[in-house]
Amino acid sequence: MFPILAPPPAVQEAVVTAARLPAPLSLVPDAQVITADDIALHQSVFAFDALAALPGVQISRAGAFGGVATVRLRGASSDKTLVLIDGAPVNDPTSPAGGFDFSGLDLANVERIEVLSGPQGSLWGSDAIGGVIAVTTREPDGLRGGGEAGSFGTRRLTASAGMAGEHGALGIGAAWFDTGGISKADSRDGNTERDPFDSLTLQANGRVNPAGGLSLDGKVRYTLAHTAFDSFGGPTGVMDGPDSQTGRTVSGFLRAQLMGPFGVKQTLRLDGMDLDRASTSYFGGAAFPFEARGRRLDWRWTAERAGPGPSAVLVGVEEERAREDTGDGVQTSRNLGAFAVWRVDPSPRLSATLSARRDAPRDYAGVTTLRAAASVGLGGGVTVQGSWGQGFKAPSIFQTSYPCFECAPPGPAIGLRPEHAAGEDLALLWRSADGRIEARLAAYRLSVRDQIDYLYPQGYVNLVRTRTEGLEAEVKADLGGGWAIKAAYAYADARDLSTGAPLIRVAAHAGSAELDWRGARADAALTLRVRGRAADTFGEIKPFAVANLAGSYEVRRGLRLTARIENLTGVRYQEAFGYGEPGFAVYAGFRLGD
Repeated sequence: MFPILAPPPAVQEAVVTAARLPAPLSLVPDAQVITADDIALHQSVFAFDALAALPGVQISRAGAFGGVATVRLRGASSDKTLVLIDGAPVNDPTSPAGGFDFSGLDLANVERIEVLSGPQGSLWGSDAIGGVIAVTTREPDGLRGGGEAGSFGTRRLTASAGMAGEHGALGIGAAWFDTGGISKADSRDGNTERDPFDSLTLQANGRVNPAGGLSLDGKVRYTLAHTAFDSFGGPTGVMDGPDSQTGRTVSGFLRAQLMGPFGVKQTLRLDGMDLDRASTSYFGGAAFPFEARGRRLDWRWTAERAGPGPSAVLVGVEEERAREDTGDGVQTSRNLGAFAVWRVDPSPRLSATLSARRDAPRDYAGVTTLRAAASVGLGGGVTVQGSWGQGFKAPSIFQTSYPCFECAPPGPAIGLRPEHAAGEDLALLWRSADGRIEARLAAYRLSVRDQIDYLYPQGYVNLVRTRTEGLEAEVKADLGGGWAIKAAYAYADARDLSTGAPLIRVAAHAGSAELDWRGARADAALTLRVRGRAADTFGEIKPFAVANLAGSYEVRRGLRLTARIENLTGVRYQEAFGYGEPGFAVYAGFRLGD
């Protein structure tokens, strides 16, 4: 789950595509990749399951099974992570800060997840201050499926079918998940009402490669989810209640690629996302319904040329349009950006990348962001990597339309400024001569200026300067006989510089350890995740350590039985203050088409 360096030479190295110019993982600073094999080995169901153990990544969710799940990269608040599905931005324009909810992102039919930490504004524009998480779905080839059932009345079915070849592809996929759940409010506070959750994800893809260097492809993904949740309102914080939410999201892209003269590949793509969300919360016995509809539409043109020599250049122009309607009128935003990326690899041991971008938000002054990164092999298996980058985040539509209750007359806050960030890091990597041992040690700093926070009764204001300084350490070793171990540790000192207080939901210490075994017909993975104490808005998140065990056995070719135990020791813990997590749980199932 922690693939951080190039694997041994006999294994094909992962290629990072979220860096705009695709490059081997070993040449991209700040990059981590979770592959389809990692997902299958650990039997990860949702994206946060796979992300939780990566160093520098911290997960918070408002209760298990459908509770809002957010991701913080290197201490940056969750809204500062840009999320892409098949290259299409899917951050929610109707959420307060424009963040993404990972709770319903099912990993069935997902090929890989890429994480780029640190400011990536020069590559992706707004929302990428903390980094980028890029999810790539599978292009099905043949029939695959699976199912499982287990604790809390949980059931899951997955299926995909398709044909893929050099000249074209066509495929479909589906995933259904249903559970009776547990109380999202922590049971130690007397909450016993179960909060069910169910979701349905459908996807389709198509590709044609006619003669003449032309390629046309597209994907669409549909998710429908319903969850019961619990809100703050009782003497101990979060309490049982009849709150519920139903959400529908459609995202996808259409793309045309043409290999033109002089080796220039031109790409024109259209990305879109549309979502509807309806929820009802209860306070003091009264019902408060809320409906929201959001839409994003992006177009992008790029031209990419490899060479002359060991170099590659990418230039592009893109426009993003967003729209949200939360019942107080329709609000819109628009941004036009132009960018360029240049990478040069003068030798197998040296790679350098420079990128620059100019964004012109409709409602704000233009912003220029830059980034430089390099990877240098020193010999003896030692590599030094470093990067420096800038980022910015324009105020979300929700923030600019939220009322200021002390204003006369009451109305939206005026004069919100975009958030700006700068970050740098330096990493030392080592791989043994036989490729069986790999290690990484990295130090980083991320500073955010004009961070937007909510204050009552003013509403949203530019108030906070924040800074996170930290260390990340990772090691993995092939022990032979199919056995492997992996371990990771992350330290983060994340603070509000105006008060000196720690940032909420960012633990100073977090780590993980893993023991894997892969045999001819069976495999198993034992994972331990540890997180230290962290501040939260209404209290403190206590330290915890939780262990999971997953294994599978190939009964015959194309049929594999699976089983996993989550929370082996039944520890009670919280990812967010006031919200409980499941205790000891057992699941069993099967996979077809492996």
